[in-house]
Amino acid sequence: MKIGIIGASTVGIALATRFTDIGHRVLVANSRGPDSLKDKLASIDARLTAANVSDASNCDVIFLALPWAKVKQVLTPERDWGGRVLVDATNTFLSYAPDFRVDNLHGDSGSEMVARLAPSARTVKAFNTLPFEKMFAPLDTHLKRVLFVAGDEATAVTTVKQLISELGLYPVALGALAEAGRMMELNGPLNSLELLSPVE
Repeated sequence: MKIGIIGASTVGIALATRFTDIGHRVLVANSRGPDSLKDKLASIDARLTAANVSDASNCDVIFLALPWAKVKQVLTPERDWGGRVLVDATNTFLSYAPDFRVDNLHGDSGSEMVARLAPSARTVKAFNTLPFEKMFAPLDTHLKRVLFVAGDEATAVTTVKQLISELGLYPVALGALAEAGRMMELNGPLNSLELLSPVE
């Protein structure tokens, strides 16, 4: 599968390297263009491809892994996602440590906003509830770490669940963005919740 990662910080690079390790072709993009990424990606893994946002957006599955404040720069009205799966891995932080600030969405939710900003994509919420160092921390071989998934379109959710399984995690689909997506977001009951499942 061809996977696009929009965002080249901790989350984006962690996803890119892991998907590359299991055999997917991965394109990584940021807001500054591929020339700003080539040396960084080459030093991490020569198999990663630096791309512009348009090329990353034309992959089979696209991961939105950039800071929340930059989401509207990427999800512009003229971008046609062609029904592709867009995985929203963001959290609504406006700033990080030591001054954590969360966006006031006035009753809205981040995942529903992403879906509205990208109406031609099939938006799925995933990979946002645990820090990546915890998400991929070693476990007893008889256990898998649970990763929650929310989305409004069943085949898109199934695609993301398959990718999660390939990474050695245990996907749990919870329902639609309006309900389950909100539960997964910052201050929701599932954000930061770590659950383990026995290996089947």
